[in-house]
Amino acid sequence: MKYHSSLNKIILLLFLLVFTNQLFAQSDYEIVQSFKQKYKQLEEAINKSKNLEELNSIVADIDRFRNEYVEQKTLLDKSLYPDNFDKTFEKLNMSFVIRNRDFTTIDVLQTENLELKEQVASLNKRNTELMNKIQEYEYSDKKDVNKVAEIDALVRELKRSLRKRDELIFSIVDSLLPQPMMEQTQLSSLERNAIYIEAEKNNVLSNVKRSLQDNVRFIELTTLEPGDLNEIKKQQDQFAEFWQDAGAKLIDIYAGKNIKSKEIKEIDSLFSMWNFTLDQEVWRNIREEFAYHKINLIEFTNGEEFTNVLTSFIDDAIKNIGVKSPEESNLTYSSFSDSTWFKVISTNWVPYLIDNEMLDLEQKRIVEVNISDWKGRLTPSSFDWMYVLVAVIAVAGLGYMNRKRLFKNKQT
Repeated sequence: MKYHSSLNKIILLLFLLVFTNQLFAQSDYEIVQSFKQKYKQLEEAINKSKNLEELNSIVADIDRFRNEYVEQKTLLDKSLYPDNFDKTFEKLNMSFVIRNRDFTTIDVLQTENLELKEQVASLNKRNTELMNKIQEYEYSDKKDVNKVAEIDALVRELKRSLRKRDELIFSIVDSLLPQPMMEQTQLSSLERNAIYIEAEKNNVLSNVKRSLQDNVRFIELTTLEPGDLNEIKKQQDQFAEFWQDAGAKLIDIYAGKNIKSKEIKEIDSLFSMWNFTLDQEVWRNIREEFAYHKINLIEFTNGEEFTNVLTSFIDDAIKNIGVKSPEESNLTYSSFSDSTWFKVISTNWVPYLIDNEMLDLEQKRIVEVNISDWKGRLTPSSFDWMYVLVAVIAVAGLGYMNRKRLFKNKQT
């Protein structure tokens, strides 16, 4: 009987021991799981904080969290492997620092963008003043040396101002687009909306449109040389590259904003207008160069028309050989060929035309073959007139000799 009683006590003690261990084990598991859950909640709160005020309020929560579990440090060191209690809080603090830096950067960018926005507005105003002044001088006496010098100075200042304004706009757009977007990472709807709000606040689309309009007007107002046009072409390429990259992303941001779709289409149209205006300025300047040397050509707007107009003019000049006086024919050739084509057009303008695919080498060759043919037809014509003159003199001389001989015969 005593034996059974002792056995029952032992079994009861073993049962209590196992039950107690299970309770402790369950309690340790729950502690670890609770710790991990609270850590995750705090990490999410840091990453989702909308401003510095929200972020700073989490500091007290992190301190309470640490104090709550500090007595379980040994247990957590074993359970959080390869991390431990201290490393876990280091990671949490690092998340806080990174998020804090994000907000600090945003504040700095907003301040910088405000300054850039003010500079852009100031340059917009100055550019308008400069262009109005240049336009006013266009109607003044162009023989006035002082006014010509002043116009040149205004044009140089306007050119610098336009470029500076474009660079500021690029800076604003770059600052608005986060790095993930630049790397083609998908943005959340909240991030897209935030960029849209900042873009609107900085008048991004309006400023891009204004910049393109001013660049078109600059070309229309000024007389440009090939060197100037090369500089503008480079500026166009940079602006186009900017709009294809950052601009395409902005268009994506504005995709759901129907009210802005018209403005984006206007920007695309202005790019085409800028390119078209620059090309037409080239053709206009070339035509004016011929006109300066008394060679009046009909209008041409591309390489094919240019080639046809020049070859047609040469054909007409060849047909007029013998109709017009030799002096007039030779003067027309000299003005077209020597003074204009070879001295100015072929040397200064044709390289620009070919580099920008406005004219090809075959078209240049056609023009110069026709010029050579024109020259070849002119030169013999000069000799023909000389032969006629010699023949007339010879005939007159023979007539005189015959009359003289007849007169002698009559006397004998």
